Amino acid sequence: MGNLGHRLGGDVLPHAGNTLQCLRSARGLQVHKKFRYWEFDVHETSDGELVVYHDDSVSMDGVPISLNELTSKQLRKVAKEELEIEIPTLSEVLEALGETEKPVRVEIKNLHSDKGKQKFIDLVADAKDEHGWNCKVIAWKDRFRRVFPSEERERWGEAFSKRNLALCRVGLHHVDLFKAHSNTVGRMMFTLGLGPISRRK
Repeated sequence: MGNLGHRLGGDVLPHAGNTLQCLRSARGLQVHKKFRYWEFDVHETSDGELVVYHDDSVSMDGVPISLNELTSKQLRKVAKEELEIEIPTLSEVLEALGETEKPVRVEIKNLHSDKGKQKFIDLVADAKDEHGWNCKVIAWKDRFRRVFPSEERERWGEAFSKRNLALCRVGLHHVDLFKAHSNTVGRMMFTLGLGPISRRK
């Protein structure tokens, strides 16, 4: 097990990952040397709510439906009836983490609107500033490219930088994705795994 805090402890505890129940139970695991940081995943629903959930879709009557096609109310209803879990909002998880001394890694799965992206930045940055967390946003490169297309990348890179928030690659938390994608050579080296920007420190 690489990190006991993955999905708020959901990989090792008998609770659904990325839930407040799992987070509360995982607090006792923080003393373990394999608990390196809290990690959880964020999606934006069709009505702009930011929710903490791992998968891209939920099943309704056996049919998978993307989270960004459901309102937060619809998603909560399906999750409770079909999965028997309560999906928390990003705000609820950030508040529940409170004064943790462990680092926090917030993974972007899907943010589809400008309003949702700005709300995400402000919520995470406000919590980081309030609690003094060692906090980074992380994403897989394909998700990063989809959420922040090239024509919008400079604007959103500045928005993250303005709030002193880094957006890094999953598994390579020293690699700033905006910087790695800022020019052709950097993008090529990053994609091929060449050069200092892809070297693990």
